[in-house]
Amino acid sequence: MAAGFSWRHLGLIVLGGAIGTGARAGLLLIDAPAWHPIAVPVINVTGAFALGLLTAVLTRRAETARSRDLRQLLGTGVLGGYTTYSTFAVQAVDGTAVALTLATVAVGLAAALAGLALGRRGAA
Repeated sequence: MAAGFSWRHLGLIVLGGAIGTGARAGLLLIDAPAWHPIAVPVINVTGAFALGLLTAVLTRRAETARSRDLRQLLGTGVLGGYTTYSTFAVQAVDGTAVALTLATVAVGLAAALAGLALGRRGAA
């Protein structure tokens, strides 16, 4: 087993993953024709923003058991389940989605940076 393995953290990740995956599945089930082409990019960009914000908030102070639990539950679990790299990769392979793929990467990076900046505002 890896150093630092914990059944508690594995449980938090599984719980968070179920919540995040359920949220993503719910969003993908929205029956609106205009929504389907942009659903995965919107999910990934909002997930990037939320992960940036979470990271900034959790790293304001020294790591504690509580912050480690929150990082496992919300970061690895919820946001890991909410965002989807595999669906994104499949869309990227489709030649018609190249521009959308490149835009998603650029906007996702900007969203993560915005989340980090917003989360660090309260740190000063």
